Amino acid sequence: MKAEVYSITYRISLTDAQQAKLDRKWPDGDPFISYEKIESLLEPLPVDDLDWSDHTGQFFYFTVRGDNIEDTVAEVIERLERKLGKT
Repeated sequence: MKAEVYSITYRISLTDAQQAKLDRKWPDGDPFISYEKIESLLEPLPVDDLDWSDHTGQFFYFTVRGDNIEDTVAEVIERLERKLGKT
């Protein structure tokens, strides 16, 4: 029997500008960039458990699943940088 890594949770440090973009709210208090927007941005990548908030510190958390974890992480970072700006 052999165990293999199938999923890993990552944490990306956010710059002040990136965090400010994620913290923006509409006048009614809803987030300008919702979890649904980020989920759709990352589709169809095998990524879930997205989290960012004032409770997590200035970090973006996500879990990558599957056999090609390194390439998926690189693609997640590239897509997030396009949306939020470079680190």
